[in-house]
Amino acid sequence: MNQESMQAASELLDALAQLLDESTPQELLPIIAKVASQVLGADAVVLELPGDGTSDSLRVSFPTSVSISSSAVRRAREEKKAILWNQLFNTETDVSKSILQNKLTSIMVAPFRTPNMDIVSGFLYLQRESRIEPFTEDDSKLFDKFVSVCEKIAYSAYDRQADKESLNVLRGVTRKGSMVYASGAMAKLVSMAQKLISLPVPVIIRGETGTGKEVFARWLHSQGPRADKPFVAINCGAIPENLIESILFGHVKGSFTGAIDTRKGVFEEAEGGTLFLDEIGELPMNMQVKLLRVLQEKHITRVGDNREIPVNVRIISATHVNLEEAVKAKLFREDLYFRIQVMPISIPPLRERAQDSILLAEDFLKRYGAEYGRGKFCLSRAAEKAILGYSWPGNVRELENRIQKALIQADRGIVQPKDLGLDKLQEQAKISPRTLKESREISDRFVIDAALRDATGNLTLAATILGIDRKVLRDIMRRLEMKRDPYRKGYLNKTDAKN
Repeated sequence: MNQESMQAASELLDALAQLLDESTPQELLPIIAKVASQVLGADAVVLELPGDGTSDSLRVSFPTSVSISSSAVRRAREEKKAILWNQLFNTETDVSKSILQNKLTSIMVAPFRTPNMDIVSGFLYLQRESRIEPFTEDDSKLFDKFVSVCEKIAYSAYDRQADKESLNVLRGVTRKGSMVYASGAMAKLVSMAQKLISLPVPVIIRGETGTGKEVFARWLHSQGPRADKPFVAINCGAIPENLIESILFGHVKGSFTGAIDTRKGVFEEAEGGTLFLDEIGELPMNMQVKLLRVLQEKHITRVGDNREIPVNVRIISATHVNLEEAVKAKLFREDLYFRIQVMPISIPPLRERAQDSILLAEDFLKRYGAEYGRGKFCLSRAAEKAILGYSWPGNVRELENRIQKALIQADRGIVQPKDLGLDKLQEQAKISPRTLKESREISDRFVIDAALRDATGNLTLAATILGIDRKVLRDIMRRLEMKRDPYRKGYLNKTDAKN
C-alpha cells in the first residue's frame, strides 16, 4: 500500500472512530454530515430527516445556508441509492438548472433512513463548486457504502437511546431542568414543590451547603407564571455589610462616597420575576428590619432617596443555618422568620440519596467533558462503588468539583477512584466500622485531614479544596473534635523536630 493509500485509510478510520464515539442521535447526525464532507471532499453538505410525530425534523447544513436541488433529492428517493449528477453528463433538466444556477460541478444525493421513518426517508446531500473536479463514479460508489454504514450506526444510536430511556423509566430516573434524581426523597420533595409553583407565597429552601438550593429555586421559577421574567440571585452572606442596602434596594447619585450614578437594586432588577436570597440567615439584624418592611409594604426606597418605588417580586430564600436556633439566640428576627417561612422546602444531603450521586456524576462527566474538549468519559465500576460509599460532606458541589478534577487526570475515557481522590478512602473502608455513623465520621475525618494538611491549617483554603463553605467545615471539625493547630506550618515543624 502506497503512502497516499495509507493516508486515505488512516483518515477513513479516524472518521469512523468519530462516528462510533457519539452515543446519541442528536450528537451523531451532525458528525455524520461533517465526516461525509471530509471523506468525500464536498464543499457543502446537508443532512435532513423528517419528524415522525414524536420528534422534530432535523436539518444539519455545512455551511449554514445551502441551496439544494429538490429534483435531485426526489430522484435519489425513488431509486433508493446514491445518485451522481455532474455538469457535463447530467441529463435531467431540473437538476442541470440547479447545477448551473449555483455554479457547481456536481451533486451527490443518497436517501438516509433511521428507525423512526416508515415510507418517507431523509437524505444526505453533497455538492462541489465549479472551481474543483466533479464527483466521479468511484466517489458515488464510496458514498453509497458510506451512507449504508452510517445508517447502521444511526440505528444503533437510536436503539441505545430507546434502551436508555426504557432503563431510566425502570430505574425511576426523573429530569427536571438541571436536576436529575431517582431517590424517593427527591421525588417526594419535587411533588410537594409542584404544588407551590403557581402560588405567590414566599418559599424558603433549607439544606446543607452544596445541596443545590439555587438550582432548585431556578427550577421553581422556570415552571411558574413568572418564568418569562427575570430570576435574580444574591448571596446575602457574601456582601460587605456597608453595601447590602445599596445592592438590595439601589441608590441615587451622590448618596455616599463612590455613588457616581444612580443604580437599581436587585429588587428592581427582579421586577415581575423572582428574587432568590441565598444564605438569608447571614443577613445583619438592621437589614432584616428593612427587608421585613419591603416584604410587608411591597415597595423599596433607594439609598439617599425618599421616594417609594413599588416592587412586584416573588421571594425565594435559602439557608443552611438553623433559623429556629438563630431566632432563640436573637440572631434572626422572629417576625421576618414567619414572613419567609410560609412554605419550607428541605433538600436532603447527598449522603441520604446515594443513588442520585451516580446520576449527577454522569451528568457532570458529560457536561464538563464537552466543555473541556475531553470527549466522552464513563465511570468504572470501582468509581461507582467509591462514589456510593463516600459521605459527600460538600454534597453536590463537592461531587461536581471532584468530577472536574477527575476529567483532567483520567485516561482512556474511564474515571477511576484515584481520579476522584477516593482511592485511599476505599482502602480505609476495609476496616469496617460497626455503624453507618462511624463510617461517615471515618471518611469525613480522612478527607478533612488531607485538606488541612494541603492547606497547612488555613481553614479558608481547606474549605475551598473540599468545595464547601468555611463555616460548614468548622461545624464538621467541631463535631469530629478536630483542631486546626496541628496542621499549621510552625506546629508541624516543632512536632517533627521532637520526633
